[in-house]
Amino acid sequence: MSAPKFKATMTIPKNGMEEWNDIMQNPPKTLPQGINEDNYIVASCAKFSDGVTVFGGVAVGAKSQDFNYPLFMVFDKNMHQVGGWPIDTSDWDSWSARSIQFAVDPNDEDGNYLLDIVEATS
Repeated sequence: MSAPKFKATMTIPKNGMEEWNDIMQNPPKTLPQGINEDNYIVASCAKFSDGVTVFGGVAVGAKSQDFNYPLFMVFDKNMHQVGGWPIDTSDWDSWSARSIQFAVDPNDEDGNYLLDIVEATS
C-alpha cells in the first residue's frame, strides 16, 4: 500500500481497547432501553481534513450468536454514507486494531485514508 494522503485520529476511552474487546466477546445480558440488534453500544468518531468522517465502535450482534461486532461507517464531506463498507471488519475477532488504512473510492486499491485509533490518557 502506498502512503495515505489523509490521516485522522479516533480517540476511544482510557482502557477502551480492553473494555471494547470485552463488550465484543462477552455481550451484556441486558441492554439499555432503546439499544437493539445492530445498534452501537459504544462508539467514537474521527474527521479527516477533507471532511470525510468515520463513525465506529461495537454494535449489538444477534441474540442467537452471543457476540457483538465492530462496525465502522464512513461518510463523505456532505455526511452521506459511503456505500460498500470501505472499512471491512468481517474478520475481526477482537478490538485490537491501532490503525486502519482504507479507500473511499472503490477504484483506489491502495487506500488514501489512515485512521489511527488511540486510547484517551485519562
